[in-house]
Parts: sequence; structure tokens; C-alpha cells
Amino acid sequence: MVTLIQSIFVGIKMSFIEMASHKLRSALSIIGVMLGVASLVAMLTLIAGIDVFLNEKMGRWAGAIWFRRQRDVPLKEKIAWSRSPGMRYSDGSYLEQHAPDAEMYYRQITRHGTIHVLGAEDGARLRGVSKTTLEDDMESMKLVEGRWFSNDDYTRGEKVCILSWELDERLCRQLTLSGKEKRTLIGNDCIFNNKHFTIVGIYAPADPDFKPWHMRRAVYIPVKTMQLYITGSDPDPGSLRLSVKDPEKIEAQAYTISQRLTERHRGVEDFEYRTAEWLEEIRGMLDNVSVLMGVVSVISLLVGGLSIMNVMLSSVSERIHEIGIRKALGARNLQIFVQFISETTTLSFTGGTVGVFLGMITMLFRESIKKSTEGAVEPTIVVTHILYVFGIIVGVGVIFGLYPAVKAMRMNPIEALRYE
Repeated sequence: MVTLIQSIFVGIKMSFIEMASHKLRSALSIIGVMLGVASLVAMLTLIAGIDVFLNEKMGRWAGAIWFRRQRDVPLKEKIAWSRSPGMRYSDGSYLEQHAPDAEMYYRQITRHGTIHVLGAEDGARLRGVSKTTLEDDMESMKLVEGRWFSNDDYTRGEKVCILSWELDERLCRQLTLSGKEKRTLIGNDCIFNNKHFTIVGIYAPADPDFKPWHMRRAVYIPVKTMQLYITGSDPDPGSLRLSVKDPEKIEAQAYTISQRLTERHRGVEDFEYRTAEWLEEIRGMLDNVSVLMGVVSVISLLVGGLSIMNVMLSSVSERIHEIGIRKALGARNLQIFVQFISETTTLSFTGGTVGVFLGMITMLFRESIKKSTEGAVEPTIVVTHILYVFGIIVGVGVIFGLYPAVKAMRMNPIEALRYE
């Protein structure tokens, strides 16, 4: 055991001596490994960042199902569908109570239109929400002015609203251009369909680099307020969102829930539904990209490995006499083998270590990448990935050092001593 450890140390020491003696040759031999490892590490930091985004920010939708009224329906089917009441706000409550696989109905009613504030106007998405629905959205937003809705606002259907940061900026810009500069819109009326709602809050995204599209130009009001003043008690809500009990079986559960809704609509399937299967599609695309980039990295590593093998074969040829002397002095074949394997591994490890740090350059541009992708890609270092990379580096050294090490080990000491 002691002899083996000594051989490893001798191999490492000799590799550094060889690198110092042949700087250019050694540098060229490790560049391939360095570039391959750098590209692999850069890819892994980006992939890890996307994975974090999908798991943390999109993962809460993994067990969700959305229903909405079917569009572009042929006239013949519209006639047959006349016996159905169509999509209704109450459908969600019905499914929550009567569909065994439905766990929660996120109560909301959506309408699109134009809002007016102090003479300025803009297109907006009016969202009547329950307390539970707003709290779910609040995971991705923060209050920058005013307040959230109170319990009384929900129960009484008060005429209050909360504006998005984007609408606030656009409306204030219009007022400034018209000479009516306002520092805050809090306390003013927001008019939608000739109904006046007092602005009590302004929200912004919790993460400035992640701005969900459905929150950008939204106006929130209590769902009871929406029912009392805009839509009536049981309108078409625009869409129904429910969560299922077992996200792992969401497709089967979505089908059974849709069957229950078809029964409620008197046998008419006048709706369509979708699940968050796009998350899996994105993950599948991500896996394909990982495989492609992995192949490129492996090719670079192979080039680097072959270069290291070439250097070591040259080193063996230059050190034939040295090998003969060592064998004549009692060095065993295993010691010679371990020495040369250690040398190739040291070369690979040196190039790989530089490559790891080079690949982490993505971390220097973390905020820029995150901002340019609106929070979807935030380079992240995962310890297991780094361990995986170093395992590959050592593997390259061992695999491409086998042939030179075996060649050195099998040399006849007498012929080696005669070599000049």
C-alpha cells in the first residue's frame, strides 16, 4: 500500500516536471480538456438555473387544470350545444364538491376592457379574485404602495381595486404628458364599464426579473365585487382553474373531472381543458439540449484525451532508458503503471480544473442573463454537478493513460537499458 502511494506521488511529481520541461506541448495537450470541461460546466450552470425556475416558480402549476369555453365551434355543433348552460362560475364550485379528483377551485372571473384614471386610459385585464386566489398570486408579487384587500372587502364586495406596476407606470406617464402629473394613483377612481373602483394598492413582481404576463396589466378586485357590479352572480368566468389531488396522475384525473363537467352540461362537451403538461415538454426539450451540449463537450474531452495520450506516448519514448533503470533497481510493473497513470490524470486534472473555473464565468453574468431571460435562466452551481465533472476529468486521465502506462509497464528492462 505504501509503495502504491509512493508511486502515485512520483507520478504526480514527474507530471509537473514534464509540464515544466515541455510547456508548449503540455499546454496544447490540456486545452482540449479545458475547453470540453468549460463548456460542460457552463451548460450545467444554465440547465440548473432553468430547473430551479421550473421547480420553484412554475412548479405550483404542475397539479393544475384549466377549463375554458371551446372556441371556433361549427354551426351544427352550436345548435346541438344549445341545451348546455355553457361555462359558468358555479361550475368550479360544483367540480370542487362533486369531482373526487378535484382538490381546490381557484375562484376568479376575468374580463378585458379599458380602464380610465383621471382622464388617462389603457387596456387592462380585470380580475375578480377570492382571497385564496389572490394569496396564490401573491407568491410572485409584492405591494409597493397602499394595501391588500381586507376581509371586509371580500365579504361585502367593496368597490376597491389593486393595480399592476405596469398600468401604474403607463397611466402616470400619460398624465405627465398631459400636464396632470401625479406621484401616486392611490385613492383615485379607476373606471371600468362606467363603474368606479377606488385604487387602494399598487403591486409589482417580487422578483424584478420575473414578470408573469397575466400580472403585467391586471386590475384586481374582489370576486364578489365583480359579481355585484360587472358580470352578475353566475357568469362565464373566462376560465376555471382547479388543482388535482395527485399531480403525478394529472392526465387521468383531468379526464375524469372533464367527464363530470360534461354531465353537468347535459352531455355536451362545450369546453376544452389543458394541464401543465407544457412543464414536462419544457423539461423534455431541456433534456434534449443537455444531451446535444453533452455530446459537444464529450467530443472536446475526447480530443483533449487523445492529445494527452499522444503527449504521454512521446514521454514514454523519451524516457525508455529511465524506465529500464527503474526496473533494474527493482521497480515493479505495477509501480511503473501507476506512475504513468498518475501523470496522465494530473495533466487531465490540471486542464479540467482550469476548465471548471472557466465554465463558471456564466456566474459573473448571472444578473444580466437573468434579466435578459426575465428570470427564466439564472445560472446556478450545483455541488453534485461539480463532483460529476471532476469524476469525468479523472476518468479521462485514467482511460487515455491506460495505453501509455501499459506500454511503459511491459518494456523489457534489458532492451530499455540498451536504448539510446
